[in-house]
Order: sequence, then C-alpha cells, then structure tokens
Amino acid sequence: MGNRIFSIAANTFRETIRNKILYAILAFALFVIGLSYFLADLSVGELTRIIVDVGLACIHIFGVIISVFIGITLVSHEVERKTVYLILSRPVPRWEFVIGKAMGLSGTLALVTLVMAATLFLVHAGYGGAPETGIFLASAGIYMELILLVCLASLFSTFTTPVLSAIFTLSMFLIGHISKSLLVFGGRSPSGTMRFAASLLFYLLPNLENFNWKNEVVYGAGPSFSALAYPAGYLLAYGAAVLFLACLLFYRKDFK
Repeated sequence: MGNRIFSIAANTFRETIRNKILYAILAFALFVIGLSYFLADLSVGELTRIIVDVGLACIHIFGVIISVFIGITLVSHEVERKTVYLILSRPVPRWEFVIGKAMGLSGTLALVTLVMAATLFLVHAGYGGAPETGIFLASAGIYMELILLVCLASLFSTFTTPVLSAIFTLSMFLIGHISKSLLVFGGRSPSGTMRFAASLLFYLLPNLENFNWKNEVVYGAGPSFSALAYPAGYLLAYGAAVLFLACLLFYRKDFK
C-alpha cells in the first residue's frame, strides 16, 4: 500500500516539476520578491519590515495560485489523458490514487515555498544585514495553508470541472480568512438560529487564519516554532476529513 501511494506521489511530483506554468509563476514570484529590495527605498517606514511584508505576501499569493491551478487538474488531467484507466486497471485502490496525487503536489509546494522563502531571507539579509528566521516560520504557516487548499482542490476536482473547481477552491480560500469574522458578527445577532448557523459554518468551513502569522513576523512578535503544533493538528484533522470525502466521491465516480 505505502509503495503504491509513494509511487503515485513521486510520479505526480515529477509531472508538476516539469510543468512550464509552474516555472513561469515561480520566476515571476522570485522577480517580485527581489523587486521588494528596490521598492523599500521608495517607501516610507522601516525598510526591512516592508521587504518582509511584501515578500511574505508574494509567497502567499503565488503559492495559492500554484496550489489551486495545479491542484484542480490532479484528477481531471488524468481523466482527459485516459491515463486514469491504466492506473486503476492495476490493483490500485482509488483512495490511494487521490492520496498519492495530493502528496505529490504537497511535495512540489514544499520545494517551491522553500525556494521563495530562501530568496526572501537572502534579500532581507542583504538589505538589513540581520537574518530574520521568522520568514521561515511564516512560510511554514503559508505552506500548511497551501496543503489544505490542495486537499480542497482535490475534493472539488473529483466531481466537477476544472473551472468550477478553481472557483470553489478560491471561494474557500477567501471564506477561510473571514470565517472568524462571520462567527463574531453572527454571534451578535438577536436570532438564536442565526447564532447557531454562524457557529456551524465556522466549524464546517476552513479557518485559514490559523496559519497566518505574517503580521506577527513583520512586527517582530512572531510565534515560536512550538506554536506550529495546533495549526499542524488542525491541518491533519481537517485535511484528513476533506481527503476522506474526496476519496469517497472518487470511489463513486463512473469512468465508463
């Protein structure tokens, strides 16, 4: 079982690494991160903070673009090329196929995120002279968020078209960053039904703010690496639930 999942993950990793769109997005991301070195001179405020702020925003935005627009094709691309029939004709359970695909893209995102974080670290150190390890901490939070988006993209790609999958995943991304606000505003409602609905939605929808430490790092009050425990547990629980549903839907999918 483990060997089959690893083989699918390794093949997915190789495919995504060869994707020209990935290199185009990554090159533009690195260009914008490097550009922050020069933008800092044109800005008002503490220059090193501006570099970290702009750089982390670039890692976040371009990471989301990569995870969504490559993640939504994990299943549909195999169906279009008819390779899914060859894979599933072998003794490979469908759930292993879904898990392996998600793991492969997660590996690609780990490499891409590390490259962008290392570039920002070097740009910041070159400008400010003092290394900022908080960049890697904030990038770790971004990476965990990207993994959850991959899980969601995998779920949507099992039952709808790539375009709709992208729309649904991006909607979850936007909602995931305001879900706590929905809970607060819903809690102020005089209606008990509205308060219950707000609480239910808060726990059902992803809370991506669990992984957001960019502001803390920018202003020098970031959490320690031990603070990764709760977000990692949340990712494990929520991501497992999403992938379980994705596997269930993919198992029921008719390829005839």
